[in-house]
Amino acid sequence: GNSTFVGNPNAKVVLTEFFDFQWPYCEKLVPTLDELLKKYPNDLKIVYKNFPLNSHKQAKKAAKYALAAGKQGKYKEMYKKIFSNFRGLRQNEDLPLEYVEELGLNLEQLKADLKDPSFDALIAAETNQIKSLSPIRLSVPKLFVNGKVAQKRDVASLSAMIDAELKKK
Repeated sequence: GNSTFVGNPNAKVVLTEFFDFQWPYCEKLVPTLDELLKKYPNDLKIVYKNFPLNSHKQAKKAAKYALAAGKQGKYKEMYKKIFSNFRGLRQNEDLPLEYVEELGLNLEQLKADLKDPSFDALIAAETNQIKSLSPIRLSVPKLFVNGKVAQKRDVASLSAMIDAELKKK
């Protein structure tokens, strides 16, 4: 769909991550996903899908900041910056504005893009997508490798799943 991704757009393996910007277990996955991208630069595409939990009131706005940064080609950079201080979102839901200059973003463009209704529609679609996958447990982070639920979230386990998928091709 229209979800944000990094990596080779024509990769043989697609790792999909459903996440919440305020959940510590999602933050812990950032270096794991980076390592996987380095390990499989041509064979892996990572698709990011938002699933802001109802209890995390600032997670949806953080997702919109990342999507707005993505319009300027800096999604992954904003994603990482938000996770680097995700606990700060509770006190300041506009914390991502502090990263604008460092990331080389146009502030006025970012503010205008935050109002884009397509972001709300995309977040709702991604949220509904994971909900439609019942009977899986609705929790984040939730990882899928070529559509299969990843039971473990460490580099070795995910690499084993990726390698198995690559052998099929």
